[in-house]
This record gives sequence, structure tokens and C-alpha cells, in this order.
Amino acid sequence: MIANKDAMDWLRRLPDDGADCVCTDPPYGIEFKAFGSTGASDTRPRFAPIANDDKPFIWWLREAWRATMPGGCLLCFAGWQTSDTFREAIRWAGWKLRSMLVWDKERPGLGDFRQDFAPQHEIIWFAVKSAHCRAAGFRFQRDPASGKLDRPRSVLRCKTPPLSMRTHPTEKPVELLRTLIRATTPTGGLVIDPFSGTGSTGEAALREGRRFAGCELSAEYAATARQRLKAATRGAHGAHAGHGALKSR
Repeated sequence: MIANKDAMDWLRRLPDDGADCVCTDPPYGIEFKAFGSTGASDTRPRFAPIANDDKPFIWWLREAWRATMPGGCLLCFAGWQTSDTFREAIRWAGWKLRSMLVWDKERPGLGDFRQDFAPQHEIIWFAVKSAHCRAAGFRFQRDPASGKLDRPRSVLRCKTPPLSMRTHPTEKPVELLRTLIRATTPTGGLVIDPFSGTGSTGEAALREGRRFAGCELSAEYAATARQRLKAATRGAHGAHAGHGALKSR
């Protein structure tokens, strides 16, 4: 399920029109560094630098478009600093942009304490390969708290994993990814992630009853992801896990 390969090489080997959803967190091009967990004064990097993060990594988008079926979709995370670059690259690659989603992390990151507002959100670009997303459950899904059917909303609230608990510097919460996949991908559909990291997207897809294929450049992260997906596969064979308490507005 997880190949230890370069993303471009992996995508080029995928068949045309095979995936239902590309859900991924590519290098933003901001030279991100996750420092130690003892506060702003701790300047020791906790993780190795992210590969290819010196400028926005956008060249994969056309290959991902080719590998996605008509009616399939793209969910692409982006930081505010380079989100416009990703938006234009998504259009250039052939995708039709449908929504800009905002992930409210509920807790702020560090940023520059001297002159920045404390950063607390990231952007997710939602695009489709044809006019509409084919997922039957896209327009309405059942709210886990109220039990009522509701349309997916563009602001999603979900706490980011604490730095001390992450296995990857930019790890995304599984509950957030489950909500995105549940809204956009039919049951049994194929989710792909060319920048899998330690497997959060794969775990989310499997726990939502979808299939998954991904790739990761780092051998260490790929090994962690494989173990994580094995555990998620075992869990998916049992009772279907709850949807959690992710809030949207």
C-alpha cells in the first residue's frame, strides 16, 4: 500500500483514470522546520528537514489528474504563504477548483513571536476532474453529534496533533482526513497520496472503508506508514470505528 519511491516516478506508473480521490499534503515550499517541544526558546529541530521544500512542489498535479477518474477529486493541503501558487498550478494541471477549505487547528503554532499573528489555520484546495464530484455522499453527511444530515462546510475544526506525539513534522489529524474522505469519496473507492509521510491519509481511508495506495520518499517514514496501515486494516475488519467529534461550521 505504501511504496518507498519518488512521487513523480510513482505517479507516472499509475494507470489512467484509476483513483477516486487524491488526498495529499505536498511540500509547501516554505522550508518548514519543526523545533523541539519545549517552547519557542528550543531551537533544536525535532525532525529532519522536509525534502523538496525550498519552493512549492507542484509538478505532480498533472500526473495526479491523469490518474484520477472523471468525477474524482483532489484535496490538496497548502500553507497561506504559497496557497496562490498551488491554486494556479491546480488549474493549470486540468482540475476544476470547487472550494477553498480552512482547517482551524484550534491551537496556534509558533510563527514569529515578534511580528506575526499566531498561525492557527491551513488551507485545503478542493477540486474535481470533471464538473461534479461523483461521491454519492458528498452533498450531505450525518453529523456525529446531532445525528442530522448536513452539507459539508468549508471551515473544519480539529486539533492538530501535539508536536511531542507526531511521527512526522507536518502530520495531519486522522479525524480531519476521515471527514474529508467521507465527504468526497464513495465507499470502496480508491484514495491515493503521493506524499504519504507516516500514513495518516491511508489510515483515514481504511477506517472509512475506502481503498488506499500511496508513496513516500523517506524509507523511515514509509516503514512507519506500513506498520500504521497494517494496524488500520485490522481495525477496519472489526466494528466500523466512530466518526469522532470533528466540528465544522
